[in-house]
Amino acid sequence: MGVLWDSHYDGIRQLIDINPVKITWERYPDKDNDRDVPITDFSAVPEQKRAWVRISHQRGGVQDASAQATGFTTSFSMYLLALYDVDVRDGEIITAETGTVQKWKVGVVNELFVDGECYAKQAPLERADG
Repeated sequence: MGVLWDSHYDGIRQLIDINPVKITWERYPDKDNDRDVPITDFSAVPEQKRAWVRISHQRGGVQDASAQATGFTTSFSMYLLALYDVDVRDGEIITAETGTVQKWKVGVVNELFVDGECYAKQAPLERADG
């Protein structure tokens, strides 16, 4: 990798190190459907995955804070920030150990690139545990 990639990677790593959150998730392996097309094998034992990431707030659109009948609301949402080698995918349910255990559904995973090389990933999160 290059100096610019190293700089971006180190910046993301430092952000994660400020407030690291351990996440875990399961993924079923793929199998061939006898037509050279991989499909998910739900009869197999799922693989247990884990990683250290940052879960943080992001502004969801134009910042808006207003008083309503149910209290004070804002337009903030949550997102996940991970290093390039964290293999989390769109739609997966992750469990985050943040003092209390929380479940999140991962939105579209966006890879961040510099000089044509991925150095980090980010994705919006939606509560999955009610």
